Amino acid sequence: MKSLFFLLISIVLLNASSLGLKKILEELGSEHPLSNSIKAYADAYEAQARAQTSRKALQLSLKTAYAKSENEASEQEYSLGLQQKFMNPNVKQNRLKSISYQNDAKVLELKHTFLRLENDVRLLYHLSCLDQKTVKEYHNSYLAFKTLYAKKEKAYSYGEISKKEFLQLHIELDRLKNEYKHYKNEADISRQDLETKLLLVSIEGEELLCTDMYKVTKELSFRQSDTSLKEESLNKKIQSAQSDLKRYDTLFDSFTLMASYEEEIDTNRVTFGLFLPLNFTSSINEEKRAAALYRKSAFEYEKKGLKEQISSEADGLKKTLTQNFEDIEAYTSMLKQYEDELMPLIERGYRLGEDSAIEYLLSQREVWKLKKELIQDYKNYYATLFKLYSVLEIKE
Repeated sequence: MKSLFFLLISIVLLNASSLGLKKILEELGSEHPLSNSIKAYADAYEAQARAQTSRKALQLSLKTAYAKSENEASEQEYSLGLQQKFMNPNVKQNRLKSISYQNDAKVLELKHTFLRLENDVRLLYHLSCLDQKTVKEYHNSYLAFKTLYAKKEKAYSYGEISKKEFLQLHIELDRLKNEYKHYKNEADISRQDLETKLLLVSIEGEELLCTDMYKVTKELSFRQSDTSLKEESLNKKIQSAQSDLKRYDTLFDSFTLMASYEEEIDTNRVTFGLFLPLNFTSSINEEKRAAALYRKSAFEYEKKGLKEQISSEADGLKKTLTQNFEDIEAYTSMLKQYEDELMPLIERGYRLGEDSAIEYLLSQREVWKLKKELIQDYKNYYATLFKLYSVLEIKE
C-alpha cells in the first residue's frame, strides 16, 4: 500500500505543470494583445499604402439643356464626358516608397515597445522566483525555530530555563510568524505583477519553474544586433524623407485626361482634353521639398544622438552590473562564514548554556539579515541586467 502511495505521488509530480520563462515568452509572443496588434497594424499600413497610391476613380459627367435656335427650333441638348486623373509614375513610385518607409518605422517602434515588454516580463519572472525562494527559506527557518521552541517550552515546564528566556523565545516565534506572512504576501504581489504584465489567462495558477533563471556572471556574453530597432526606425524615416525629396522635385505631380461627346441642336462635337498642373508657377512643392530636407536632417541628428546615448547608458549599466555582482560575491562569502563557521559554534554554546538566548537570537537575525541583503543584491543585479537588455535591444 505504501509503495502504491509513493507511486501515485511520483506520477502526480511528474505530470505537474511548471511554467518556465521560455514558455511564458512564447505565449507572450503569440497571445499578448500588443503582439497581435503589431501584425494587424502591419497589414493595415500595407493596405493604407496601396489605397493612397491607387488610381483615382473614373469621373463621369452628364449634362443636359433645353435650347432654342435662331430659326425658333427648340430641342434638348446633352453632353456626356469621362475624366481620369493619373499620377506621375515617378511621383507615384516615390510616394509609395515614402509611405512604406513611414509604415515600416511605425511597426519597428511597436516592436521596440514589445521588446521592452519582454524584458519587463523577464525581470518580473526573476523577481517572483527570488520572492518564492525567500518564502521557502524563511519558512524553513521558521519551522526549525518552531522545533527549538517546542523543546524549550518543555524545558521551561520542567524548570530548566528561566521565564525570561522562554518569553524571549516566544516573542521571537511570533516575530518569525509575522515576517513569514509578510514575505508570503510579497511573493503573492510579485506573482500578481507578473500576471498583470502578461495579460495571459492561461498561466494563472501555474507554478513557476525557476530553474531557468539567468546565471549571475561578471562577464556578459550575448548576441547583440548591429543596428537597434530604434536605429532601424530612424533609417526608415530618413529613407522616407529622401523619397519625398525626389517626389517633390518634379515639373508636374499628376495629369488629367478628358473626353466628351456633346450633341447640340445643330452640332455634334467630340472633345478631348489634357489638364496639366505646372508646379513652377507655385512654391508649394519647393516648400514641401524644404520640409522633407529638414526632416531628413533632424532624423540623422536624432540617429547620431541615439547611438551616443545607447553607448553611454550601456557603459554605465555595465559598471553597475559589475558592482551588483561584486556585492553578491561579498554577501555570499559573509553568509557562508556565518552559516558554516560561526552559527554552529553559537548553537553549540547555546545548547551547553555558554551563550544566552538573546545572543543566539541576535545571531539568527544577523544570518537572515545577510540573506535578505543577498536576495536584494540579486534583484538589483537582474533589474540592471534587463534594463541593459532593453537599452542594447538584446533579442535572445
